[in-house]
Amino acid sequence: MQPQDHLVGPLTWQLEDLGKRIKALEETIAQLKTLDSTLHEMQYIIYSYAEKVREGVVLIQDEIVVWANKAGCDMLGYEYDEVINKSAIELAHPKYRQQLSARFAMMQAGDEIPVGVLWPFLSKTREVKYVRPFSSRVMYMGRPAVMAFFYDMTEEKKTQDELTLRAEMLDLVTDSIFLLDMKGNIVYVNDAACDSRGYSKDELLKMNILDITPAELKHKFDIRTKQWSERKERVFRTTHICKDGSKIRVEVRGKMIDRGGKTYLLGLTREIKPSIKLDNE
Repeated sequence: MQPQDHLVGPLTWQLEDLGKRIKALEETIAQLKTLDSTLHEMQYIIYSYAEKVREGVVLIQDEIVVWANKAGCDMLGYEYDEVINKSAIELAHPKYRQQLSARFAMMQAGDEIPVGVLWPFLSKTREVKYVRPFSSRVMYMGRPAVMAFFYDMTEEKKTQDELTLRAEMLDLVTDSIFLLDMKGNIVYVNDAACDSRGYSKDELLKMNILDITPAELKHKFDIRTKQWSERKERVFRTTHICKDGSKIRVEVRGKMIDRGGKTYLLGLTREIKPSIKLDNE
């Protein structure tokens, strides 16, 4: 036996073991390549989706915009390069910047905050844009950040403000105003209608107009609604029952209106002096 013969067995085993390890390593590398490819595909899908949605998407860390999708940039009139690495606080309306900064700090710390609150931001042209964000805490590059999805609510805010203003103006009117659906359910009343009949708004909004109409006059409701139209105003007299059981005689000027594809009956009522005879109730 040659002196090196006693080494052949152990060396062969080591080579075989090394071969197995190399094969296992190659399989691991192949799996990692597949995983890397899968992750890239997932990232591409997520990126493509985020770029195509109409809602704004933004990633913010330490109050700095790290990434934003096209819709989010367009919403405020900026180009992508103008938004990245810019302070998200500076994009907000000056009056709300301190409050927004506190919210970002709370979110990054993991605190729960109210969702769906409207925030005013300034566009590139300094126009006020109201957005409704839905935000959550995420981890980015090993550190906390805030991911937010937001919607442009500017037009809805203008509409709501206009409706609020109209409602406030109607509450200043001394005549009573009722808005009914086609079944007579009360969907809006002004303050004068409540005050003159002794009901609160909440009470009247749960009622039907027939609930404050004397039994002997209820049958006329269907007749009168068939006579109403959007083109011509109808005028008639009737009686309303107050909360304390007393009755008031009123003249109603009403017409049919369409709002949001739904038909309503709008009536303005004025109390009639007791000396006036109601010959057409």
